[in-house]
Amino acid sequence: MHYAATLHDLNEWDDAIKAFTVVHAMVPKDAMPPANIAAACSQQGRWRDCLEWADKALKLDPENYIAHISASYGCLALGRWAEGWDHTQYIYGNHLVIRVYNDPDNEEPDWDGSPGKTVVVQCDQGVGDILMYSQCLEEMVKDCKEVIIECAERLVPMMKRNFPQCVVYGTLKQAGQGWSKNHKIDAHVHISFLPRFYRKTEGEFTRKQYIKPDAEKVQKWRDWLSAMPKPWIGVSWQGGIQNTQKHLRTLKLEQLAPVLECKGSFIDLSYKDNSREVDAWNARGGSQIIRPKLDTNDYDDTLALVAALDEVVTVTTAIVHACGAMGRSCRVLVPSVPMWRYAYRIEDGGMIWYPKESVQMYRQTPGEEWGMTIKRLAKDLKPRILLAA
Repeated sequence: MHYAATLHDLNEWDDAIKAFTVVHAMVPKDAMPPANIAAACSQQGRWRDCLEWADKALKLDPENYIAHISASYGCLALGRWAEGWDHTQYIYGNHLVIRVYNDPDNEEPDWDGSPGKTVVVQCDQGVGDILMYSQCLEEMVKDCKEVIIECAERLVPMMKRNFPQCVVYGTLKQAGQGWSKNHKIDAHVHISFLPRFYRKTEGEFTRKQYIKPDAEKVQKWRDWLSAMPKPWIGVSWQGGIQNTQKHLRTLKLEQLAPVLECKGSFIDLSYKDNSREVDAWNARGGSQIIRPKLDTNDYDDTLALVAALDEVVTVTTAIVHACGAMGRSCRVLVPSVPMWRYAYRIEDGGMIWYPKESVQMYRQTPGEEWGMTIKRLAKDLKPRILLAA
């Protein structure tokens, strides 16, 4: 089991499944081997196999949280929304910490969607997830007596401006919450769990803009960009960490050459410092990539820059969700084995979470390198660049 788990953590999915299968044959009444096979299948984008193995595990142990989480990813990738959100509840308290805001003597349950309550929304997971799930806040406000958002400090201005009906505190990274004494809190909920109440069917996805950037900051970036030839194109080619498929979501800058051959000015939107790679590219001549001086302590600055650009080309990062939430044009390179957020297909090629034609997905062909997919994106991009120039 430890050997198989190590293979899993090293992204060696096929070998991990083989090892877990051996263990499953040795201890057929133990739910953990089939649960872990389900998890490995989800990492490979084999959603139906994932659900088959998760079901085997849950028959052995109905409370196995790994099987439930894997089943959640499988269901959501296939558009089985209500079922997927039901399984998602097992991630809280296992993979994600539950913060409690009342004194231990006062009961504070998870919010069950019942109206008329004062509820704290904990902004869990990454910025991209927070942006994606925050579209449910407008509907939640209508149901609750008071909605309190606890998030990282750098997200406070964005949250306050776009959800003025909510009370916002930037204390998510702090040990305590002194402000909780000022509210009679009835329940708490993770922001990633809100779709369980508001996105249970495809028809409940509103596909509209719900985040507006700071107008003054947008103008600041437009003034900065005005010295550069149009169109202004943001690029991001690095995404994820080891356990979120970094190896699938990260490109080398030179792979974007077909895009960088287009006319215009290219702005680096990468979150991490990749100045060495950019400097090496720029030294070769041709299209230059400019690194903006973003205020990393205020995500509003990133939103404003994205809003000021004409186009964005990116791998699967938070930038995708920033564009979608604001209804901005974005072309995203999706690996052949995507995470569940990018797996569900709709006819217009976008993401069901965002307005039509804001996010356009270019899926890598299974078994092929990125070259053909990037060339197809560049071909589609050129007519839009001519209009923006």
